Amino acid sequence: MTSELKDAPENEEQVHRQNLVDSASPNPEPSGSTTNIDNCDLWSDADEDELVKLDYDENFQVSGCSAEWSLECDKIVSENGSPKNQFRPGYFIVSDFARQQWCEMQLLYSFAPEIILMRVVPGEEVKIEESEEAKAVKSKGTSIHLERELEIQVPVPVVVKTKEDKWAVKLINLQQAVLAFCRGQRLAREIPVFGCPFGSDIFVYGIIDELRYDPDKHDVHISELKTRKSFYSPKKGQQDKDKYQVNLYAQLFNELVAGKVSADMVASHLHLDLNKALGPGVLEHIQDVDTGISPDTCSFGELLEMVLSQVQSLCCIRNSRVEYIHQDSKTEILVLEVTLDAEALQQQFLHHCEWWHGNRGTTGVDIEDCWKCEHCQFSPLCEWRDFMANRLGNKKKAVSTG
Repeated sequence: MTSELKDAPENEEQVHRQNLVDSASPNPEPSGSTTNIDNCDLWSDADEDELVKLDYDENFQVSGCSAEWSLECDKIVSENGSPKNQFRPGYFIVSDFARQQWCEMQLLYSFAPEIILMRVVPGEEVKIEESEEAKAVKSKGTSIHLERELEIQVPVPVVVKTKEDKWAVKLINLQQAVLAFCRGQRLAREIPVFGCPFGSDIFVYGIIDELRYDPDKHDVHISELKTRKSFYSPKKGQQDKDKYQVNLYAQLFNELVAGKVSADMVASHLHLDLNKALGPGVLEHIQDVDTGISPDTCSFGELLEMVLSQVQSLCCIRNSRVEYIHQDSKTEILVLEVTLDAEALQQQFLHHCEWWHGNRGTTGVDIEDCWKCEHCQFSPLCEWRDFMANRLGNKKKAVSTG
């Protein structure tokens, strides 16, 4: 079960997907997708991105940032606080960190395009918008994602009035996947996960494409599907990004299973009221699904505590997979089997957190990954490219005069 937000005239509306899996056919084909064009990822994690935009309705205090930076973009950003306080004052989505793994400079420019526009020569016309081709690929990937999802579940609209209502629908979607596994179902799609990975102070939310459960072995496996415009296998840089993304999903799921996510943690980071009564739209929906809680007395905190307890009945994920398929023919291009290395993931994640907290400057791609720049709309004006070119030029000059 999953959810997404839609604009409504007065109230907001979430969509709960009602499960359509037949118990006699517990093992349908895999589903879920994100897109990329040739070797460049185009980020079609629309569910996560749109939910974050709609959920950010608080006014957070922006604190200062006093670190010293060598890049001009970092000096500009630091004047207004850390990247976390400016761009993600409430919570993060998993794709924020996957995009950061791809290219931190591109991530910064996407959040603050005015920074790169400061590098434009007066009178010069520039275009930093996403190309029409990229938009078309992204749209097609999203359609494939929805198409696969609808194989096993159907949208059910739920009217929400408060932040607590919004997160209640997310919790119900997670709960329904857990209960389905407990009843012997083997497949769930679009499963919300959340928490503060590795005990950090950064709250992360994500939607897992697909989970498969083996009741005989009590094993849970995670699968992430990527669609590609070309038939070629993705380069190592993209594979590394996708492995990082799927493993971060797995880590969030595992910490839920291990009981490391508390109601107080959720309420504190999301500024939610645990005692808040759920709205009539959510209460009506609770009557229609098997939640195990009375709609007459249900508060957000009661629902949250129940779901956090129920998810602990599952087992942790040890192995993940990333599947790449061709966007037009739907044929398989490559399947990556990924073993979760929590220690390596923690090191990588905390390094990314340092940037969000404003404790280090922004870095772009290494020389061997400069092929990524060919598909980036920011590359003609990118400060990191100039920085690396100057550094390489200085090295050559030093060698020639040495």
